Amino acid sequence: MLTLDTATFAATKDNPGGPVMLLVEDGVEPQRPITDADGNVSKASAAAYLVAYALMACFVGYLFFLL
Repeated sequence: MLTLDTATFAATKDNPGGPVMLLVEDGVEPQRPITDADGNVSKASAAAYLVAYALMACFVGYLFFLL
């Protein structure tokens, strides 16, 4: 994932021409469902995503009715 190089940005933020903004690869892979050797999503992973999305929907619904 590309992120802002904060060290270079902080060191050059007072330049008359503006700061140098570099995007660097931080090495963190994006989240993906767990798959088996054939590339199929496991049942446990699918169930975990179902529960997570259900909880998120309940929370958003709660906030919607609360406000």
